Amino acid sequence: MRYASWMDELGEGFIGEMLKAAQNPKMISFAGGLPALELFPDQALQRCFQRVFEEQGKRALQYSQTAGHPPLRQWLAQQHNRHGKPVTMEEIAVTTGSQQGLSLVAQTFLDPGDVVFVETPTYIGAIQAFISFRAQMMMVPCDEQGIIPEELEKMLKRITPKFLYLIPNYQNPTGKVMGLERRIELLRVAQVYDLLVVEDNPYGELRFEGERIPSLIELGDHVIYLGTFSKVLSPGLRVGYVVANEDIIHHLCQTKEGVDLHSNNLTQRAVFEFLKDGLLPEHILNLRTVYKERRLAMVQAIEKYIGDEVEMIIPSGGLFLWARFKNISNSYDYVQETIRQNVLYVPGQLFYSDGRVTSEVRLNYSCSTPEIIDEGIQRLARAIRK
Repeated sequence: MRYASWMDELGEGFIGEMLKAAQNPKMISFAGGLPALELFPDQALQRCFQRVFEEQGKRALQYSQTAGHPPLRQWLAQQHNRHGKPVTMEEIAVTTGSQQGLSLVAQTFLDPGDVVFVETPTYIGAIQAFISFRAQMMMVPCDEQGIIPEELEKMLKRITPKFLYLIPNYQNPTGKVMGLERRIELLRVAQVYDLLVVEDNPYGELRFEGERIPSLIELGDHVIYLGTFSKVLSPGLRVGYVVANEDIIHHLCQTKEGVDLHSNNLTQRAVFEFLKDGLLPEHILNLRTVYKERRLAMVQAIEKYIGDEVEMIIPSGGLFLWARFKNISNSYDYVQETIRQNVLYVPGQLFYSDGRVTSEVRLNYSCSTPEIIDEGIQRLARAIRK
């Protein structure tokens, strides 16, 4: 078959391999970015879907607006401000998860060969989305708070990218948080160089410690914000959204028409019923409590079973812990041994757009109980030492 040339750049599909391995009932997986299955508000959502069928049945099963269900967009607009100003419904587009939002941004803005700046390291799904539109990714140097504005400015003096993509809250994969002063300085640089910033924020509500930091779109102009209900409600619903100025939203909707016409109308209406009932804040508080306990369990297990052999970034929220093994050179080399030990992680190499060799790994703690986490880290320690 004559597949598109960019398919060759995706490699063998590590994610698919991991999903296949995870089907083993004995497997403990720290690989996925999965919320806890047992915490899904399935009963409340069932009632919301039932209410939609009873009160809006036939309309909910009909075609809908490309930009999304108007009451849901209006609710979202009330939760956000853009550069200090209230957001209008016309500045919101509902997407099929924030991954579609990311893909729509790529499809709308990128021509083959265009440059995109990303963090070092960055989200696998972003790398896949940008490769599929034949973009060149360039990694901006980072420290413990993410992108270093001075390094970004050095690069902007030489290269003009289409946009900068970043995750400022509990970054995937590292779990880092960009501080307020750093955000302000980054946006200052972006304004000087007329740089479009794409802010992805799937984990921002999953905060364990500290105070909320304003999002980039609240602080500056030329920002596209990607949000989602996947990590705070349910990923299977596939409801995400984009916040941007009206012109950008208009162009994104033009792109979306050619992709799926509109996101699931029935699901959007049920999600709105859940939000309208005021159920989300308490649910998020419960997620924070459970995930904080599981993060602590993973940190303690790593200290107990691996100890001085690893350096880790302890996240203050989100779903992931980023660790570097001191005594190995390539964490990818140990994947098959971890599978034999019935434990999974994601090797750090996959989060670097240049595919560099690294001893880092990403570990997910949200979908495993403390007892399972303890057993899984023991297995991981055995695999690494073998």
